Amino acid sequence: MKPRRLYCLMLLCALLLREEEGQAAINLMATRLVYPGGAPEASLRVFNDDQAPSLLQAWVDEGDVQQGPSHSKAPFLVTPPMIRLGGRKGQMLRIYGVDTKHLVQDRESLFWLNVLGLPPKTVAEGARVQLAYRTRIKLFYRPAGLPGSVRDAVTRLVWQTGPGLGVTVSNPGGFYISLSEVLISHGKQSLLWQEAALIPPQAKLFLPMAGADETALHGARGRARWIDDDGNYHEQGFQLTQGAGR
Repeated sequence: MKPRRLYCLMLLCALLLREEEGQAAINLMATRLVYPGGAPEASLRVFNDDQAPSLLQAWVDEGDVQQGPSHSKAPFLVTPPMIRLGGRKGQMLRIYGVDTKHLVQDRESLFWLNVLGLPPKTVAEGARVQLAYRTRIKLFYRPAGLPGSVRDAVTRLVWQTGPGLGVTVSNPGGFYISLSEVLISHGKQSLLWQEAALIPPQAKLFLPMAGADETALHGARGRARWIDDDGNYHEQGFQLTQGAGR
C-alpha cells in the first residue's frame, strides 16, 4: 500500500476516536523536543508498551493538526517515517533539518512532531471501537548562538494588569515560554489561572482571570509555573505593574 494511502486510512481511523479517550500503547520518551541550529539531527525514542505490534508513522507539521505528511512544508524529515514496532520494543526516531537556514535566526520557531499509531486489529469496547491514535509534541527550532536560555527568558517576562479581567505577560526574549499555572495574591484576594499556554518570543499573551481588578491588582505579587526543555516544572515569582494606557 502506498504511504499516502496508508496515511489517509490511519488518519480516518484516528478521527473516529477523540485523542483524550485513546489508551495509546505508544509512548514518546519526551514531552517536547529542541532542535539546535547547526546540529546534524535531533532524536526521540518511542516505546510500544503493548504486547502486540503497532504500525507507526511520524512526521513534522507547522501547527495545523489536520496537516498530514504529504502536505507539510516543515523543513524537517523524520526517519524512519513509517515502521512496524513490535510489542514491548523501542525505536529511535531521528529528525533532520533540511532547510532551516530560511527560518528566523533571532528567535525560536515552533513546529510539531506527530506519531500516528495503528494497532494490528481493532478492539471493541461497548459501542466504541478503538482504532488509531496520534500523539503530537512541540518541536522547537533553536538557532545557533541564540543568547540566553529559557530560564533567563522567564526572569525577563513583564507582567502587567489588564486589559479588563486579566493580566498581560510580555516576552521580550527569543525563547518560547511554556506556562502551566499562574497564581496572583493581593491581600486576601487570590487568583488562579490553570489553562496552560505558550508565549511566543517577542510577543504578548493575555491571561483571562475572573475577578481580576486592574486597579486593585497593581503591585500585586504572583508566581508562575513554567516548563523547561526536559519537561520539568519550575516556579518564578513576579510583580504586576500597571498596564499600558493607565
